[in-house]
Amino acid sequence: MHLKTASFSILAAAALAVAPISPASAHEHFRGGGLLFGLGAAAAAVVGTAAIIATAPFRAIAAAPVYAAPPPVYYAPQPQAYYAPPPRVYYAPPPQAYYAPPGYYAPPGYYAR
Repeated sequence: MHLKTASFSILAAAALAVAPISPASAHEHFRGGGLLFGLGAAAAAVVGTAAIIATAPFRAIAAAPVYAAPPPVYYAPQPQAYYAPPPRVYYAPPPQAYYAPPGYYAPPGYYAR
């Protein structure tokens, strides 16, 4: 396991060391790969297409890919039955109304007339 990890680390470090440091450029003289690149791209396209056609029957017969289990079905919570209040529940009496003391009269204009 350590050999596999070490080799991957060395390969990643080598790829970073070889990667270009200069920024990308879209100038005309950087485009195109020449005749050799064109022939390689055409060969890769032909080989890739042939591989897809050759393996099509096997892929059609193969089992469907296994995906994760579907999410569980959500059931809404059922309404709870009505429960009557417990017996002998103390309810506070209604508040008493406020009345002015006897002999008190409101000043004139108090009732906004």
